[in-house]
Amino acid sequence: MSIPILRRLSAALGVLALSTAAAFVAVSPATAVTQAGNINPDTPRTLTIHKFALGADNGQNIGTGQEVSVPGTPLAGATFTAALVQGVDLTTPEGWTQVSSLTPATAASRVTLPDTFTATTGTNGVAVFNTLPVGLYLVTETVLPTGATNPAAPFLVTLPFPTGPGGAPSNQWIYDVHAYPKNSVTDLTKTRVPAPANSVEARNPDLIRWAINSGIPTLAAGDTLDVFTLTDSLPVELEYLESGPTGIAPTSVQVTNAAGVVQNFAAGTEYTLAYDQATRNLTASFTPAGLTRLRSLPNGDVTLTVLSRAVTIPARGIITNTATSVVNGSTETVTGSTPIGQLTVFSFQSENGVRTPLAGAVYQVFLNQNDANLGQNAVFIDGIQNWTTGANGFVAIPIITPGNYYVREITPPGGFQIPAPNQVQTQVVAGPSSTTAPVQNYVEFEHDQVPAFALPLTGGDGALWFTVGGTGLLTLALGTAIVAARRRASVVPATA
Repeated sequence: MSIPILRRLSAALGVLALSTAAAFVAVSPATAVTQAGNINPDTPRTLTIHKFALGADNGQNIGTGQEVSVPGTPLAGATFTAALVQGVDLTTPEGWTQVSSLTPATAASRVTLPDTFTATTGTNGVAVFNTLPVGLYLVTETVLPTGATNPAAPFLVTLPFPTGPGGAPSNQWIYDVHAYPKNSVTDLTKTRVPAPANSVEARNPDLIRWAINSGIPTLAAGDTLDVFTLTDSLPVELEYLESGPTGIAPTSVQVTNAAGVVQNFAAGTEYTLAYDQATRNLTASFTPAGLTRLRSLPNGDVTLTVLSRAVTIPARGIITNTATSVVNGSTETVTGSTPIGQLTVFSFQSENGVRTPLAGAVYQVFLNQNDANLGQNAVFIDGIQNWTTGANGFVAIPIITPGNYYVREITPPGGFQIPAPNQVQTQVVAGPSSTTAPVQNYVEFEHDQVPAFALPLTGGDGALWFTVGGTGLLTLALGTAIVAARRRASVVPATA
């Protein structure tokens, strides 16, 4: 091979092997098969693809075709095609002249289906093409691994691959060629955000807050960030709330850099939030101005925090919610779930083992015993704080996040006393209430009537005393009459 051809080959090294997105971090001692002299068509040839997520600690150096140690997360499920470029004979100087003048774009018109081979990366991120013919190959990523936002840039590679005069070792043929194309990736997660203990939000236990988080990808040089959206698809059990009661944070979007420092992104200018009633989808979309800023924050995070209210309870008490991210060419979908329950209170009077339901008992629910004792900071469910039993003695506190609560009777049914104690600690679990085994999400309060008050005495000794009293009065009257008659008889009439 002449020196000018070698120089042209060296100049085309990025075309032959790897772009920045398909680069190595550091070169370690060669482990690939190398051989001096002319190309030996009888030496077996392999092309090994090592697939990693692109990050700040890799993708910096041009590849050499040799196996090296590369940090990063291996990516499974990436499928590559290696297509033999027709009309390039590597055993002739003319063939190498063509190699130096071709690009992946121009080579794409010189490949045929019969000479196209495929391989898919495993859990170690490795895909191997075995026993490929000698020649120039156009390698293209045709199936992206999960979470990848951009395919690796197509690249050209020869089998065998020259180390060149500046290689280590120099002027050798590598028959076992290793390439390290990278993908920009993003991770999508969805979690339930618990309310802080004893907070205003905790005192609204029908509210459910979700955090949908997606990483900002590290893109290869020249790649652009064209799309970045996060969508929450609310199930029928949830009602979307743009904002909640006073003191509760609304639905929002937050961006942080790689160090976790919050970045100030302007709503309406750098991102938009839109809720579609028909599809029940809430979508956060970044505008071109916002995408430009995101592009400058590799390894940062975008979090869509969604405030919702539970309105019904699924049969098993588990609400499942789905979120989707679209970042350039990558679409990811994840689900999050949360338990939800309810609480039923029964008010009754018991006499000789027979329970009689009582209407009109009023109850409140508290997060802790101190609040229950003082009757302060009762919880709200959809704005309601007091629950009153009906004619059947039952009242349902319809939607409540599982946990420990205190139920207090604040008003007894008419004619009955407040029970002692007037509060019950209970645990709410996922699912509806049940009054039969296994009993769950159910409490009851037994009542006594108010004490009887004094009435006039009737019957028995009372009648006797009425008789005695009447006889005494009659005797007194008779005695008075006798005395009066005697006095009249003792009076002597006056004489003239």
